[in-house]
Amino acid sequence: MEEMKLYKACENLLTTCSHCKPEEKILIVTDTERMEIGMAMWRAAERFPNRSLILMNARTMHGEEPTDTVTAAMLEADVIFRCTYCSLSHSTAKAKACAAGARDLNCCDYDFDMLESGGLYTDFPANVKYVDQIAKGFEGGDKVEITSAIGTHYTASIKGQKIFPQYGMSLYPGQSSSPPDIECSTTATPGTANGVIYVDGSITHPRLGLITDKEPVRVEIKDSYVTSISGGPQAKILEEILEEIGDRRIYQIGEIGVGLNPDASLNGRMLEDEGCMGTVHCALGNNEAGNDIVLHIDMMFRNPTIKVDGKTILDEGEVVF
Repeated sequence: MEEMKLYKACENLLTTCSHCKPEEKILIVTDTERMEIGMAMWRAAERFPNRSLILMNARTMHGEEPTDTVTAAMLEADVIFRCTYCSLSHSTAKAKACAAGARDLNCCDYDFDMLESGGLYTDFPANVKYVDQIAKGFEGGDKVEITSAIGTHYTASIKGQKIFPQYGMSLYPGQSSSPPDIECSTTATPGTANGVIYVDGSITHPRLGLITDKEPVRVEIKDSYVTSISGGPQAKILEEILEEIGDRRIYQIGEIGVGLNPDASLNGRMLEDEGCMGTVHCALGNNEAGNDIVLHIDMMFRNPTIKVDGKTILDEGEVVF
């Protein structure tokens, strides 16, 4: 029966991506929107006697806190698989679980197509070299310049900002990952981001996803805040989303992430899209440079070039070694 199918992608998550051990407490967090994905992980983890599965109502926005009961379960787990509709990655619950030593894997918004093929089937260890090369390019840098053939020209300082390599694997206590998202990111120093980005990939919000308009979403930035959004119908939706949130902090742009999974492709699913080789994403809202709003919206664009202090580290989507 189809509902009993075991997916190699789930096995990859339990082995290559997390190195789960037989005696460990394995927790699968799922919700009403992604329960079938949670159950696929549950079946794949049958050989682990200390596995548990907990179900909650779906969150409505990335970064929202889970229920208190889910938070308590996360604090007790050795390994957490978060098979949810919206991401809990920017939640306090996730931060506390990792601080307590959990190995955390964000599996938000998966669908069965992702379990059948794509980025979850990549050779995760082999892709480490791409992440490390971009991290090396960011390290010690100051001025970042991002351009694209369709008009993106975005500059910011990253001086003194942390670098976040994401290998798609959580192998050590406290480590968090989001397979198939393999990327390397940093953060624009607040107040230093300026320019314009043309978003022609996807936007991580349930009302958006893949950019299908002929006209990309044009986002103007001044002193690290979005000042205008223009384009087709999807640009209007993004404007409406930000207005409905009603908090100026959501307009702050911070994260700069480089997708580095060669087997991922843009499909409207956040973790596949963020990790897609040949894309860069800039994020609104919550970031590591001090913006503590719980919401986080990524905007992916294709085939960019990145220069750090004048040196090219990504050339039209290709990693420069």
